[in-house]
Amino acid sequence: MPEPVVSIVVRTYNRPERLAVCLDSLAQQTYRDLEAVVVNDAGCDVQSVIDSFAGRFVCRSLCHETNRGRTAALNTGITGAHGRYIGFLDDDDIVYDNFLETLVPVALERDLPVIYSDVKNVTFEKDAETGEWKRVLEHLTYSFDFERNNFLLGNYIPVNCLLIRRDCFDDVGLFDETLTVFEDWDFLIRLSRKYDFLHIAKITGEYRRWDDNSNMVERERYPEAEKIIQERYKNERNAIFDEVFKSTFALKREMRGKDKKMQELTWQLRQAEARVTQAGQVIQRQQQEIQTLKQRLAEKHDTA
Repeated sequence: MPEPVVSIVVRTYNRPERLAVCLDSLAQQTYRDLEAVVVNDAGCDVQSVIDSFAGRFVCRSLCHETNRGRTAALNTGITGAHGRYIGFLDDDDIVYDNFLETLVPVALERDLPVIYSDVKNVTFEKDAETGEWKRVLEHLTYSFDFERNNFLLGNYIPVNCLLIRRDCFDDVGLFDETLTVFEDWDFLIRLSRKYDFLHIAKITGEYRRWDDNSNMVERERYPEAEKIIQERYKNERNAIFDEVFKSTFALKREMRGKDKKMQELTWQLRQAEARVTQAGQVIQRQQQEIQTLKQRLAEKHDTA
């Protein structure tokens, strides 16, 4: 069997119902040359979910014997993927049917290393009466063109809207498994040091948030992981901030010079206006004197 153009790594852990929805979104892709590589991080058996997509698209599974964490699941999927381009999904997120159709032709035509689109952030809450999950909020959080230095301030590209050429992982390495959160941010910093990304500003999927506290442990780890990444790239961050400071200082100095020049011009203008006003008053007095003289001459002429 020939290798697919695209492999989508789907990491899953004890969420078979949501995994089924996630895989269904891949099965509906209008671009068909793809495979899904489902990495089960020692969770409940999901083989029946995977088997249910037989005949719809290629869906393979890899299983960890013990729970190794979300970052290790990404790396297992990458090493087991066959595609020229690799993308990522979590089992509780989805892509729209135009996801691959939007990105793949452009990536192939230009042999791009990295290409990405946009995703909505969608929040779900469970109805207390019916127990059904309902969409309560959706918004487009990020839709920014690529700027590599912005990654040193924060991660502005969700991992589930990216396609990355396979050979890029040989250059920058896999995800750092010492990071249990923000592993994508660290990876994208490294990736952006070597490659340009192309942004297509089109919404092609959803990053879904659920109010069942399933991500509570991850959120508690965010502050520590952020400190690690900031320390890891401290020198680059400081160099950028130093350059920004210098540029800002130079701009302020230039503006101060312009302000001083403007003040001088304003003062000169006011002085000129004062002289014009004074000259106008002199002319008015002279006109009055001339008019008085004319009247006197006229009176003498009449008397004579």
